[in-house]
Amino acid sequence: MKYFPCSYGLLVLLFLVSSGTAFSTGSNLVDEQQIKVFLPQSSVINSDEYRLGEIAQLEGEDVLLLEKISQTVIGRSPLPGRKLTVTRSLILSRLRSQKINIKRFVFPGSESSSIQRAALKITGKDIDQVVLKHIRESNKNEDLKPRLLAKTRDVFLPRGQVSYVITSKGKYKKDGGYRNYEVEFSIDGEAVRIVTVRTYLKLYKEVFIARDTIRRNQIIEESDLLKVRKNVDRLPREYVTDKDQLIGKISKRTINPSEAIRGNTVSAPPLVKSGDRLQIVFETPFLRLSAPGISMAKGRKGERIPVKNLDSKIVVFATVQTRNVVQVN
Repeated sequence: MKYFPCSYGLLVLLFLVSSGTAFSTGSNLVDEQQIKVFLPQSSVINSDEYRLGEIAQLEGEDVLLLEKISQTVIGRSPLPGRKLTVTRSLILSRLRSQKINIKRFVFPGSESSSIQRAALKITGKDIDQVVLKHIRESNKNEDLKPRLLAKTRDVFLPRGQVSYVITSKGKYKKDGGYRNYEVEFSIDGEAVRIVTVRTYLKLYKEVFIARDTIRRNQIIEESDLLKVRKNVDRLPREYVTDKDQLIGKISKRTINPSEAIRGNTVSAPPLVKSGDRLQIVFETPFLRLSAPGISMAKGRKGERIPVKNLDSKIVVFATVQTRNVVQVN
């Protein structure tokens, strides 16, 4: 019987070669099934949501799967100008929710990436200047000095055609003073952001003040008045800029020297005084009656006062028409 000592070595060599070939073939099959996800250090997003294909480079042999996962929404984009970190675990979680086998995915490079929303930057300084210009153009005939109460922060807007509208916010009882303005920004015709700008408007006008003390029930004459340029944003709104609204009127209270005279502190003098003789008139489209009377109280034009009919001795209420005529309604 003959022995072949070298045959065992040959068999071992053949086994190793065949096994290596088999292992190599198995490894290639695994590589073909793998999907490689390469995350860049950073990327820029234009839309409200971001997809995997927008933030990563995908490699693999399964074309249909690559197309599907490239359109998979990973999340909402950050606000314009802001950043967000996307991690490997977040991506795999979103793929798993789409019933995709995540064991096929590998991340050869970085396992996280920073994304930023594409934006147009509008500086706060530009916004402030636009609002101040709007105030001046809206009050061209006014002696006005607007100022900002606080600096506006920079604003980041989505990309597109930018337009804006400036409006005054709130209702104010005074001229000048504190004012809030809203700047509404629109992108391609759609409103996206409102910025509030706080201002103070210092307004100057020529108003009338008392030259000396004007006593209660005193008839105001032109010599009692003095015209001065005054900051009216701190004055009540009833200040007077036309002297004809004051001359001949009666002060309702004592007005101190240099005090700005307000319209509600004066009144028209009475046309009729208590005890004045006058005509009491009753009038319709087809009839007019009159009788002599005497006023029992003072009254201005349009006021109702008691008057006594001298013929019948009856007291009635009538409206003052002129100095000598009252009308019974």
